Amino acid sequence: MPANILSDLSAQTDKRLSLTLLVIWTIAVILIRWGEWAEDVSALYIAGWLWQNGEPELIYAAPPGFFGGYADIWQPAMDRIGIGDRMTFPYVYPPLWAALIAPLTTILGPQGFANAAAMIQFPLLAGSVYLAGRLVKPAAWSQTIWTIFGLAILTLSMPSYLAIWHNQPSIMVTFLILFAVHAAGTTRLVTAGAMLALAAAIKLTPAVFVVLLLVERQWRALGALIATGLTIGLISLQLAGPQAHVDFLNALDHVNGSVLLNAVNTSLLAALLALASVLGLTDPLPQDMSVVVIRDAPGLLAPIISVTALALIALFLSVLRPWPLRIRLGIGLLALGIILPLFGPLGWLHYFLLPLLLLPGLAGLVPTRSAVTVLTIVVVLTSWIFFSNIKLLPWPVANYVWLSSAMWLAVLGCIYAAIRQKRSGT
Repeated sequence: MPANILSDLSAQTDKRLSLTLLVIWTIAVILIRWGEWAEDVSALYIAGWLWQNGEPELIYAAPPGFFGGYADIWQPAMDRIGIGDRMTFPYVYPPLWAALIAPLTTILGPQGFANAAAMIQFPLLAGSVYLAGRLVKPAAWSQTIWTIFGLAILTLSMPSYLAIWHNQPSIMVTFLILFAVHAAGTTRLVTAGAMLALAAAIKLTPAVFVVLLLVERQWRALGALIATGLTIGLISLQLAGPQAHVDFLNALDHVNGSVLLNAVNTSLLAALLALASVLGLTDPLPQDMSVVVIRDAPGLLAPIISVTALALIALFLSVLRPWPLRIRLGIGLLALGIILPLFGPLGWLHYFLLPLLLLPGLAGLVPTRSAVTVLTIVVVLTSWIFFSNIKLLPWPVANYVWLSSAMWLAVLGCIYAAIRQKRSGT
């Protein structure tokens, strides 16, 4: 259907067509993944089962180096559950969720749990397309055009593929962040704070997005975030006890103390360490492995990257000040959504779902041709097709990390240039 016809739809027809596309896509994904094993979400089930069966001390067990599989000590429990021949990964979420999931393991098997999670998460993924549009959809675009772009990204991108394949909890986190920031752009400030607190209770990183509330002086939202966070924390301590929280913090320290060189980790730290190895500045890294775990990054590299990230966040928030609230929040979220995983200790590809869904909003800042060019390059380089064929290069792991990191740095540069060149209201 030609774009001009889609642009001329009546508001009611536009809304219905957009919703229909989202529903069809959601049903298709649920049917495709129904009954399929999902490694990431299975870790939540195993943690709940361990809690329910009186083995909470095993919940945060991890293999040496942490990455690449599960601890051997989990094997007896997995055999008893009936999934001894399956792959799973360590549990790295707050203990609250293991305690809450525990009763479900008495009525659901691991595959039933995964199916139930799919029924919740995949609609939230489609809903994230809608929420992203409410934040940054260009005024000239119909909702249907926005939805087509969003669903194309979800269908083609490797971050979306991995999130769906693993039934990754980051899907829910992405939805909650978008929901919170959208609410912050309206009068629902209490909802904004509460949703952001809930996202941070699943994965801690979303707490950083509180900076968007702080710069807007949305004290009610901040108060709701603190109150909700404290409430969740007290409930967690009551249900799980202090020792489980100590184990959780130790697990986080173990993860953050490692650098993972892997094609699914787009991190500047990993990219620079790989580059240093090639240039002979550090010990050579094996080039025939798909996963390389490095303990203790050399020198001041990690702190320098962290300080650079803080400086970039301050720079983007400062240059956005003249813009209307909706743009400040939406584009600020886009920039933060790139900076946090790219400059963080781990940049799992599924973390980039958030900026990918917001990126078509660049068309509201720059000429359509320029926006489509940038979007096309990003979609190609993040596509599962490109990801699969990167193996044709001599060192596929590092090559993809380099390309992906460079691409997201370039996108940050494009966003910064766009908001610098345009004035508020133009």
